[in-house]
Amino acid sequence: MTTQDWWPDAADHEDDSAPPSRWTRWLGAGAGTVAVVVALTAVLIGVHHLTQAPEAAAAPQPPVRTVDAAPPPPVSSTVVHVGLTDPGPPGGPALADLVVDTKPLEGTVAPDRVPHFDTCQADGSVLQYLPVVIEAPVAAVHGTFTVEPTAGTPPLPGRLGFFFQAGRASTPCPGGVWSPSDSFQAGNFEQPRITGYVVLDQAFSAATPKGRSDVFRTLQLRVSGLQVGERPVTLGPLTVGQLCPGTTDELCVPLG
Repeated sequence: MTTQDWWPDAADHEDDSAPPSRWTRWLGAGAGTVAVVVALTAVLIGVHHLTQAPEAAAAPQPPVRTVDAAPPPPVSSTVVHVGLTDPGPPGGPALADLVVDTKPLEGTVAPDRVPHFDTCQADGSVLQYLPVVIEAPVAAVHGTFTVEPTAGTPPLPGRLGFFFQAGRASTPCPGGVWSPSDSFQAGNFEQPRITGYVVLDQAFSAATPKGRSDVFRTLQLRVSGLQVGERPVTLGPLTVGQLCPGTTDELCVPLG
């Protein structure tokens, strides 16, 4: 007995030539539609990336902010710091400290706090000078500052002088003569500082357009004749600077 005897329609179900059912046709159509959608989505994503990449590459980069370095502060240097003691009996009271600072080099113009500098018969455009500041002088203290070349000083291009600030009636160069020395006197406690100027003539030229710092750093400053009124003061303690050789009341300090 064969299967056909028991299931007469079995041969009909096994016929390969039978057309697909509606369910089979729907699954096939659905699968094809999904495949198309997936393919289209992949294409659209690719196109999106291709169109966005050039825009991203072409977009301008934000500017990099740069901060200018702050200019360095002016350099000053303390060349003298010495205690001044009353010249009375031994162990007398301390009067104050005398502090002398040098400031940065300036030039191409005459010192504006030295009136009547035209008496020095100099062209301001070729001058260079070093301000020297006496800080907090004691009332009635006075003394003399002298600028001196040393063995290491190169040949001077012109005249060398020292000039303290002064009143309008002063004459810094009587007869047109430059002096390497000048004296100061502290008038009262309301004058906290006095400025002097080491001035070099002919410092600027075609050969030395930046001046002669090589000259200034080899010069020596001598401080002498320190007094209170008519009495000389006693020096000490000496924190910055040194006594001139063979003296107990004069200071010799390099300016460079």
